[in-house]
Amino acid sequence: MNQYAHHCRWVKDKITEFATTIFKVYGNELVLKLEDYNLLSNENNCLESSTALGFIIEEFLISKLEVFTQDNKDFCIKRAIDNTAINHSYDCYCKYKDILFMINIKTEKNSSNNNAISAINILHNDYCSDKEQIKAYLVFKVYYKYGLSRRKQERALIIQNIDTFYLEEIDFSAGHKQDYRNWSGVFKGQSGRLQISKKFKQDNQVDFQKISYEITYNFIQGIFESC
Repeated sequence: MNQYAHHCRWVKDKITEFATTIFKVYGNELVLKLEDYNLLSNENNCLESSTALGFIIEEFLISKLEVFTQDNKDFCIKRAIDNTAINHSYDCYCKYKDILFMINIKTEKNSSNNNAISAINILHNDYCSDKEQIKAYLVFKVYYKYGLSRRKQERALIIQNIDTFYLEEIDFSAGHKQDYRNWSGVFKGQSGRLQISKKFKQDNQVDFQKISYEITYNFIQGIFESC
């Protein structure tokens, strides 16, 4: 295994360990309250059909990871500055062994699919703007559902699983998938979001021991130019 892959494996395992511990503290159940009112108590609430709860889980995890690692001697996870989907393709980051690890936290509720990674132009800017800075892009997906809390006997968000993979684990030599979201009057393919489904990942997976920043840099540059 090359040194880059070794460091990526270590960081991936550590962040997964941290997140698993954080959720375990809460029994893998998150009760969502405002002024002591459980916002999920009514099954016909307006939140469950929106993307709001996904963002709430992301914010919860980012905040907890910041606190959890603030005194860590190896690396600290920090929130991305001006963190919005139009500014960055990642939510938080850390540096380890001179590698910049960009962490994109995604959520997916049961019976749905969230395959979007980021707008291609924003991903390209984050990954390719400073070629000399070695990077790794970690997609950190939290799977959840709605259910009854075993501890508090009220409706809650139930954390089901965590899945992680690096963008560097994907071989884009045969092409890429994207959607065609566009917010301007003139269509721009680069505004579409890169899509990586489970099947695409399985069909185009690189041997982890051979992952490479340089190869992925060229892939993203090529994707950007082809749009």
